[in-house]
Amino acid sequence: MDKIKVLVVDDHDLIVLAARQIFSKVPDIKLIGVASDGEEAYQKIKELKPDVVILDVILPGIDGIELTRKIVAEFPATKVVLHSSSVSEDMIVTGFEAGAMAYVPKNFKPGQLIEAIHTVVKGEHYSKGFVSEILIENFLKSKTKKDGQNNKLTDRETEILQAITKGMTNQQLADNLHISVRTVEAHKSNIMKKLKISSTAELVVYAIKHKIVKI
Repeated sequence: MDKIKVLVVDDHDLIVLAARQIFSKVPDIKLIGVASDGEEAYQKIKELKPDVVILDVILPGIDGIELTRKIVAEFPATKVVLHSSSVSEDMIVTGFEAGAMAYVPKNFKPGQLIEAIHTVVKGEHYSKGFVSEILIENFLKSKTKKDGQNNKLTDRETEILQAITKGMTNQQLADNLHISVRTVEAHKSNIMKKLKISSTAELVVYAIKHKIVKI
């Protein structure tokens, strides 16, 4: 079985050291490189093509959020796990909107980081514990009047929503469902209109809250 190739991007030596120690004990994960700033990380992603990037949100040069957008646009096979020493609703939601598949705090337990990596390589979002609570709280505060309105999804719309929460692109959805990308986009637009939702992050939270997907 091929090992999961991981690149760690962090300008703190202790975090890098901790990651090295953790991954050395996990047989199916291989640390293939480290970087200390956004530019170096971008170059190493181009060269090494990691499966997963553990990415600090606050970095010299290109910050973690902007780098996430670049990774998602240019290296769609690479999954992003964000981490930070501070936690805020805006930062987490913005990270998920940018295309990150997971968030793990810097005071992570080894099991959290390993579970996050295993989850995102399957194309699924990792959002447990306080992260789920923050996202759901943010969702509820901004969408308190939404429930009870005309938001019943069709079976096909539910299927597409489930796929979206797993990080699938419009093209992947179209290929899997044997429909055109334009049809996928139309379904996604209809879902957002029905639910009165304006971002992919909110779609993920809606799916979690209504048990359309399991976390």
